[in-house]
This record gives sequence, C-alpha cells and structure tokens, in this order.
Amino acid sequence: MSATPKRVLVTGATRGIGLATARAFLDAGARVAVHGTTAASVAHARETLGHANTVAAPGDLATVAGCAALVDAALVGLGGLDVLVNNAGVYVDGPFEAMDEATWDRVIDVNVKGLFFTCRAALPHLRASRGAIVNVASESGVWGYALGTVYCASKGAVINLTRALAIELAPEVRVNAVGPGPVMTDMLRAQIDDAPDPKAHAASLDAWTPMKRVGRPEEVAAAILFLASDAARFVTGANLRIDGGATAGR
Repeated sequence: MSATPKRVLVTGATRGIGLATARAFLDAGARVAVHGTTAASVAHARETLGHANTVAAPGDLATVAGCAALVDAALVGLGGLDVLVNNAGVYVDGPFEAMDEATWDRVIDVNVKGLFFTCRAALPHLRASRGAIVNVASESGVWGYALGTVYCASKGAVINLTRALAIELAPEVRVNAVGPGPVMTDMLRAQIDDAPDPKAHAASLDAWTPMKRVGRPEEVAAAILFLASDAARFVTGANLRIDGGATAGR
C-alpha cells in the first residue's frame, strides 16, 4: 500500500477470504467498507474485525439495484473509492443433469452479474481516483472438472471479464484477478465435515497441490493487497493464481 490511506470496498467480507482481505487492508492503514447480504452479517463482521476504520455496505449482489445500493453505502461511509475487491460468490456442485434454471441463475447472478454491476456502479469513483479492481476468481476458472459445471462457467467468466475490463478501463483503472485453489475457509471445513470420510477428504485436498497443503485466507488476502497497491501499478489484466501450484501443469 502507498503511504496514503485508501478507501476500499470488499464484497463478501463477512467470512473467509473476504474477511481476511478486509483485515489485511485495515492493517495496511486503509478504510474499509464491509459488504454482506444482510445488515446483521455485516455488523457481526465489523465486530469481529474490531476496527474503527470500517463502514457497513450491505446489499443483495444478485440484483442490479442491490449492487448500486452497496456501492452507495460504501461511498457515503468512505467519501470516495480507491479499490474495489469483488470477492462475494456462491459455490454449487452436482451432476450436470441436476443443474436447474434456479441453480444456474443463483450462481451466475452473484458470481458474474453481481460482479459486473458492482464494477459499473463503482466505475465513476474509481476513475476519479485512478483506482483498482481486484476480482476473486478461482482455479475452477482455468480448468474444468466433473460436477462443477455451473461454478466453473461462472469463474471462467470472471477471468475473461477481468481481461476485457482491464483493456477497456486502462489507463485510468487497473483490473486484475486472483485465482485461489483450495483454501481453508468455513465453507471448505463444512465440505470436509460432510464428506463420507472427512479425514481422507482433507488428506486428498492437501495432496491436490504440489505444495501439499491447502491455502490460508490471509495468503489470498496478501495477493489481493499487492494487486491493489501502488507496487502493482504496471499490472493489469492478470490472473494471479494462489493455488499452491495446483494448476501449473494443467
């Protein structure tokens, strides 16, 4: 981060990677608008962060109006915007034949449409500050796997949307993405706990990466902080893979 405190909006900041990202920016001296779907979840996250430099920015990312509302709340609280981190997302898996229209709409509305319209609502303010956007994609956006068709489609869209925006918005606004592999969040812990053999499932996740372990939320947050900082001022259109090498050979 530069010496000047930045004004940052983090979507999906109530847990996991989003919460760790909000904390990383706060530790770097930024002021952070914390987004969650409900006012209650945002209040709980701000209490967990325990920092005076946070503001609430609740909103439903699945609607255009909700995207505008959360950006407006961030602007009221921060007085402007230097960085937008699009972290919010939903994960659904299952057989392709079982993926109905409601499931498709839910994943695409949050993971792609919500990201698109949050960027659009924030753009005038990011242009004014010559700011940066960091989108949270996934290793699932660069390779496909069985039972993950809808999620893979959504994260592939995030990566290519990042590239297109980087070209269109340059040089005023930089746009990059990070592509996490398996990261030990509460969602992954729940997945492990729900597996027929939790111990074996956890071991298989560790074995998946050449680094032989899953990632930590703060490791992804550090990469996001770098891409948003002045140290990355010549970086745009990148998808920085934070996956322990999982996609290096794919």
